[in-house]
Amino acid sequence: MRRIVRRTAHAVGVVAMLALYPVVALVARRRTGRRRAGGELPRILRGPVPIVSIHYAARADRLRGYDSETLVYRTYRISARGHFDRDLSRFTRVPLLGQLVPYAAFLWALPRYDLFVFFFDGGLLGETPAWRLELPLLRLAGKRVIVHPYGGDARLASRTRSRGGWNAYSEIEPGHEDRDEADVRTRVRVLGRWANAVLGSADLVEDLPRLDGLFSFPIDVAEWQPVPVEEGDVVRVLHAPNHPAYKGTRHVEAAVERLRAEGEPVELALVQGLPLDDARRLYERAHVVVDQLLIGAYAQFAIECMALGRPVVCYLNPRFAAQHPEWAEAPIVSATPDTIVDELRRLVRDRALREELGGRGPDYVRRHHSLEAVGAQLASVYASLWRTT
Repeated sequence: MRRIVRRTAHAVGVVAMLALYPVVALVARRRTGRRRAGGELPRILRGPVPIVSIHYAARADRLRGYDSETLVYRTYRISARGHFDRDLSRFTRVPLLGQLVPYAAFLWALPRYDLFVFFFDGGLLGETPAWRLELPLLRLAGKRVIVHPYGGDARLASRTRSRGGWNAYSEIEPGHEDRDEADVRTRVRVLGRWANAVLGSADLVEDLPRLDGLFSFPIDVAEWQPVPVEEGDVVRVLHAPNHPAYKGTRHVEAAVERLRAEGEPVELALVQGLPLDDARRLYERAHVVVDQLLIGAYAQFAIECMALGRPVVCYLNPRFAAQHPEWAEAPIVSATPDTIVDELRRLVRDRALREELGGRGPDYVRRHHSLEAVGAQLASVYASLWRTT
């Protein structure tokens, strides 16, 4: 019965949205045309996946004069309160009404914004049966769309496995992935076809419909200042096992246990399911941070820890290095399950090395992941799309 009610609600939402679309789209197209003709900057909307990178990206936009906002349908525990400009979770939690929120959000956003930035999960209609229609409807209304991945939304398990070596699916049995590859493949194809620009990110620089540029995860370096390390007799290793099978968590745990058995003064702390403030306190107490050993690129967690001045261990797959020239100067110790014991042993024993790597982290983050640096990258993409009639 509940499924029938949901389907009925979605059917009503689609019909109502399409009935109202012609009038709303006409208004939206005129507003965007006037802003472009008047030399104004485009108004930007990001969402609705509630990850912190969209919060920072919107702030990076605003530093360069853009009216840029975020919209989400729910939030994660790790998210700080107030991270997102338009948090509709109080509506989406309401039974039945929650099914209609995406359609209302789409119609509300259409005349308000000119440029939409989505992930490959889909846009405002991504969780509805009408997700395939969204980008064509946005384009018809004169809007510009950028799509870039954040992780599993664009990672194709079969292709990733076929390339061999350590990878995100090395420890995931076929058929046990957390995403249906057929759905991922379809969404990547459909959104890639209709997007004005497709940007890669981290390890996701392959298997995309095309690569028009890269999105670097941004951070506010003013909020993530270096913190002195509290030295002691034991070296604290920190790891965040939010996706343990994908990040190689068992290898991190085994490496620390082996070093302890050898008599090395080391302990492991795991951070998971904590609010941001509590998680950050653990980051600051760490002497060494291990991000992931399988995926092949670093992301937000490693960036935050580098900004705090902590040495980071993370597998950087050489195959992706051509798309990431900045890696040549990254103060990251690259390690796989084959090498993690040796690399951790070296860091545990060598305090000077930990200090040297940690000391280089904040400047690296400032040059490649600050709001200013990422904002400049994104502005060049926006300018190219906005000039196109």
